Amino acid sequence: MKRKEVFDASAFVPKEKVKKLKPAGADDSDKNSSKPKPKSEVNKSSKFSKPSKSPSKYEKNVPEESTEKPDWKVIKKERKELRAKRKCKKLSNIYEVSVQGKLISETMRRKNCPQEERAQLCQKLFKLFEGNFNKLVFSHDISRVIQMLIRFCDPQMLDSIATELKPSFLNMLQSKYARNCIKKFFKYGTDKIRNEIFAACQGHVVQLLSHSVASPIMDYILYKKNKQDKHKRCWATEQIRNTFRQEFYGNMYKNSKDANIKSLADVFAKATDMKSATLSAVKINLTKVLNKNPNSLLIQSILAEYLSLCEPEDRSEFISMLKNSIVGLTATKDGTKVAMVCMWHGTAKERKSMLKAIKDHVKDIATSEHGYLFLLSMLDSVDDTVLVKKIFIPEFLTNLQEIVASEHGKKVVLYLVARRDTHHFHPTLINLLSEGDNNLTSKKPAEIRAKELLEAVIDPLLESIAGDVTSWLADGPAMLVTQAVLKAGHGEKLIDAFNAIAAFLINEESVLQHEGTDIKAIEHPGLHQVLKKLIVADKLLIEKSETTFGDLLIQKLDDKIIKQWIDLNRACFLIVFLLENERESAVNELKIKLKSLVPSLKNTKHQGADVLLKKMKNK
Repeated sequence: MKRKEVFDASAFVPKEKVKKLKPAGADDSDKNSSKPKPKSEVNKSSKFSKPSKSPSKYEKNVPEESTEKPDWKVIKKERKELRAKRKCKKLSNIYEVSVQGKLISETMRRKNCPQEERAQLCQKLFKLFEGNFNKLVFSHDISRVIQMLIRFCDPQMLDSIATELKPSFLNMLQSKYARNCIKKFFKYGTDKIRNEIFAACQGHVVQLLSHSVASPIMDYILYKKNKQDKHKRCWATEQIRNTFRQEFYGNMYKNSKDANIKSLADVFAKATDMKSATLSAVKINLTKVLNKNPNSLLIQSILAEYLSLCEPEDRSEFISMLKNSIVGLTATKDGTKVAMVCMWHGTAKERKSMLKAIKDHVKDIATSEHGYLFLLSMLDSVDDTVLVKKIFIPEFLTNLQEIVASEHGKKVVLYLVARRDTHHFHPTLINLLSEGDNNLTSKKPAEIRAKELLEAVIDPLLESIAGDVTSWLADGPAMLVTQAVLKAGHGEKLIDAFNAIAAFLINEESVLQHEGTDIKAIEHPGLHQVLKKLIVADKLLIEKSETTFGDLLIQKLDDKIIKQWIDLNRACFLIVFLLENERESAVNELKIKLKSLVPSLKNTKHQGADVLLKKMKNK
């Protein structure tokens, strides 16, 4: 017989659990202790249990068992009342005053409010707020009422308001709402009030310029032009701006100013041992402000001075900090100087970052009053012309018509086709750009760089002239740009442009504006000078055995056109230029066309006809 096996439960229980098993007949008094914990307690103590979801702010007001939708109108009303209670508690005893003031301002701000009634309301509002301006001015809604009061009140009342608010001027500059009252004081106040605000800023300039709220107001009061002034001068004089700059030069100028110091270089002009300490103080203060607001006009002015005097290592630190802020810097004169220094002395990697930063802003920078100078410095400095062709040139050509139509954009086009040509650029501008010639980053010769960039743009420029002659001959400056482009051109594209201009000249309907009136294109004085230079430049093309502008124009002149031209003074002079400068075969062809019109020339009474007649006799 087989032996029966006895089932042993302990074999399926871990050893550590076996030890805890109670022997038979043990006391059951510990039953409660071994009882499993409630589910709620387990969830609280469990490491992986989900936290209980707390009710939202909307659910708190709704009973748990209620299935009805909340009445949002009631909830909104309760919240409005709660806000009013909190404001009442905050403003203490002047809450009722603020409510009355807003009711008065509603009538006062209307355009149809009579002047006499508005003056009475101003008086009433002033008496209501008097003694509490320092508390009310920092409130969002009441600051608007005070702005309106500053605008419409009489000078005596305005002076009283400023006197009461004088202790709070510094805090108002840093307040999101009260700062607008400072603007109104400058716009509608007196010089006395403005000077008191400037005095409140003394000793706190670095603090204010590093404050995100106060910094724009500082630019407003220091550089904004007063429209009420006939000459549109700034509210702040140059002396005030100098005293504000001095606070960046070190703690010694925080409370005491020196009228003889007008720039950073003046600080250590006599005491050269102060240079290192002064530049160190300026660096610390500039870094503090630039981390928050790099577009402050006063900061850009100080930064331009500092970068021209500091050590190369310190300059590199600031270039690294400013490389992505180039677009904002090019909006101002001093900012553009800073951007040019960054481009001149930046590393190849930093220059690449600057080019990427301006990629979508080429048109705006090229057409701005100062920004175009940055583009000229970029064309002078960046050795990687492939990168320039990839980032700058496409954007430039896409917006070519707007750039050429701009007074400053024309100079960018001219610099590409006639770099530093004294016929187009003032010596002062050339001297400014030459400051970056000795930078340590640029290695490629300037002539090679200019040639590579010219090759990238000359054909598209010539195509644009051939496709839209009227735009390129719209005014005197545009004509000079056109002449420079044609002078730099060559090949088939140049011939197409010459043909387009010649066709424009012989077209009877071609007119251009001169002194507000439309005149025939051939008689326009500016275009006449451009055509003269083009025909004179044909001599260089003749030496290279290339097709000239004169060759193409003479081919298009038939008897009808010549007969019309000899009646016009400048047209006759243009024919004289052709006879003097073109190749012999073209001149002979033109003389044959003119031979039958000699009698008409004799009967024409203007200087051009007389000169042309003499020229034909001499030939």
